[in-house]
Amino acid sequence: MDVYIEKARNMMNKIQDGLSDVEGELLYSLAKNVPEDQVIVAIGRENADPAVWLAKGSTVGNMNRVYSIRPRSEVPGDIEVDEGNTNAWFIDRLKSAKVDTIVITSYSDSEDTSRKWKDKVGLLLINALLEYEDIQQVFLNWERHLAPDARVIVRGFDQPGPARIIKEYLGNLGDFTFDKRVGTLKVIRIDKCVHHWIIDAKEIGICRHCGRERNFKRLRREADAAGARKRRVAKPTNKENQTKRKKK
Repeated sequence: MDVYIEKARNMMNKIQDGLSDVEGELLYSLAKNVPEDQVIVAIGRENADPAVWLAKGSTVGNMNRVYSIRPRSEVPGDIEVDEGNTNAWFIDRLKSAKVDTIVITSYSDSEDTSRKWKDKVGLLLINALLEYEDIQQVFLNWERHLAPDARVIVRGFDQPGPARIIKEYLGNLGDFTFDKRVGTLKVIRIDKCVHHWIIDAKEIGICRHCGRERNFKRLRREADAAGARKRRVAKPTNKENQTKRKKK
């Protein structure tokens, strides 16, 4: 038994926020193995238990920074902050676990933070977001920041919202594959296969290497629809600019 895991488990006896020991040990293990040039991001309501497990793993690994970021769906008033814009309750728990220097809390929401983000994310935890739209938005915001060997942990994967998003990202149109499952946590990772598609008359492709299936007809249709939406949004702006030029 890793003595550091045992110490972390003893600490969790004092910080009970819903994770089991085996779930915490999974977070610990994944955080421990994140490469040194990457960071760890936890999206969700501030919850000391997952943050501490991630930070403890990071401490015995490569000392990766752990960012605790709230989702846009969380109402700011739900977080009680003091005059220094900190959640004293959350910070106190980090201090008691001696990981307050590893965990960085952010009070800008996930969507705003992702726009300005620069670091590669080696481990992304989506913690207790149960609505499909909320989880989908997190994936859309953060997928581009994931390192090639990154892992994504979804908590509560058996609930309708998380289950649906996982099915989509593991399915025909997704770019992730299943890694492991422990308790309420499911881990997925970016598909590393360099696909060689064999496409039939119905535009269904099967990768000759990994057997993954992809509906290229549907992909093309969705890309065309997305392009049309962008053009519709851009038209009013173009007309407005043309009017301004004429006035000048």
